[in-house]
Amino acid sequence: MSERDVVIVGGGHNGLACAAYLARAGMDTLVLERHAVEGGASITQEAWPGYQVSSAAYVMSLMPQKIVDELELEKFGYKVTVLDPDYFVPYTDSTSLALWSDPNKAAESIRQFSKADAESYIEFDRYFHRVADLMRDLLFVIPPNLSFSEIPGFVRTAAKLRHWTRKDIAEVVRLFTVSGVDFLDEWFEDDRVKGALGTQTILGAWCGPMSPGSAYVLVHHWIGQVKGVQGAWGWAHGGMGAVSRAIGDSARAKGAEIRTGAAVRRVVIRDGRAVGVELEDGETIHARRVISSAHPITTYMDLIGEENLDAEVVKNVKRYQTRSGTVKVNLAMNELPRPMGWTGPMPGPPHSGIFAISPSLEYLERAWDDAKYGRSSANPYIEGVFPTYFEPQLAPEGKHMALFYTQFGPFELAEGSWETEREKYGKNVIRIVDEHCPGFADSVEHMEVLAPPDLEERFGLIGGNIMQGEMSVNQMFSFRPIPDYGDYRSPVSGFYLCGSGTHPGGGVSGIPARNCAQVVAGDRRRDRLRFWRR
Repeated sequence: MSERDVVIVGGGHNGLACAAYLARAGMDTLVLERHAVEGGASITQEAWPGYQVSSAAYVMSLMPQKIVDELELEKFGYKVTVLDPDYFVPYTDSTSLALWSDPNKAAESIRQFSKADAESYIEFDRYFHRVADLMRDLLFVIPPNLSFSEIPGFVRTAAKLRHWTRKDIAEVVRLFTVSGVDFLDEWFEDDRVKGALGTQTILGAWCGPMSPGSAYVLVHHWIGQVKGVQGAWGWAHGGMGAVSRAIGDSARAKGAEIRTGAAVRRVVIRDGRAVGVELEDGETIHARRVISSAHPITTYMDLIGEENLDAEVVKNVKRYQTRSGTVKVNLAMNELPRPMGWTGPMPGPPHSGIFAISPSLEYLERAWDDAKYGRSSANPYIEGVFPTYFEPQLAPEGKHMALFYTQFGPFELAEGSWETEREKYGKNVIRIVDEHCPGFADSVEHMEVLAPPDLEERFGLIGGNIMQGEMSVNQMFSFRPIPDYGDYRSPVSGFYLCGSGTHPGGGVSGIPARNCAQVVAGDRRRDRLRFWRR
């Protein structure tokens, strides 16, 4: 039976990107995706007749232009428009705040609330560009493991950071430990300004803005850039499924094969080495190397199996934290929302960027307080985009969509279940938006609510965590997903991980895939060299 160079388990965007890189390196690569459509959580589906919905992931930000260029994604249909303003935040007193990509323009919007904050924002923007540049130095680093033999890896990492000053190091360490509230209090005085900026302290995180380390969550999202605009978000034309298709087509163009409807039961291990995979239908596919883009817990406990791992590895995997409060609410409407007091164009700035309900840091913290005790937030954080502003053809003529990312709805509820809470939560989101945009509730015609259990079942996101694991300091860099295996390798020889549960973490970036492909290609070269030296 023929043997593949590489089999990749999971056709999410990272699995597809890893295949694209390895195919470019001349390796015979097969991707196996259990669903009928490739893309994982980055897909576009017809939720209702005529509506093309980005069901889970819905905006771009963290994919570097370097990856877009290397995989020639624009050649395969990848097109992104910058969302501007970054955030449009309406208030119930008929005012609103727009954080534009142009910091001077954003400062002018802030000035209506605080002249001091307007001045601070200019320096704040410069500061974060500096910090984001520092963090980008680490994105394409293969994290060295914590052992004496890895000293050369630490030396290489240090070389990449040789331009960091002592002040830079101290500031990065501080951001990993300080809360978002304490950090933003250093810069701003107005509650509305801090609330608008504090949205990114909790995105995809199981914490509130007062939680230690939440300042880093803000940094993680600031690292992104779209079409050269730092910290920007972007709308992918065709929805997120178009991003996955572009990556998949890039892989196919270099010879990779992608099979859908092919669920993998387990990795075949022989003498401590991965030699292929067994599918749910019993078929065995042999391969020299196997890569998983699935969640780390699924990868270790299901694909490899506890019986093939030592006790220390099992302990570390079992304590890997992957909690979530993310609830995605997708809506179909007959008109776009008009914020209270808005007299500008329709559609306009409330629809051309990210729309957010976040009046203060206290509002966000109280939403988190509910979740801590197993309750869905009475007043959740809400942000979203309106796809038909960019592409009217994604909905029937004259109709619109709202894709709302919200927090918090805990995976396990203290009382009741998501079977009854799901619709209640969705209607609560509609109510809150309606309080800021009168008439919105009457415009809604269809609703889809994806709670954390739905995200787990549908997309394999354990706990509903969109990052494939929490982005806490103990689960970053060399510790992601577990200590001793942060370099994309696993305890099983010839078996690797390339998903968001590895460095540098979550978001639609393709960076874990690129880094893993480098490791796999390097191991292949070393194996060939050892063979010829025999």
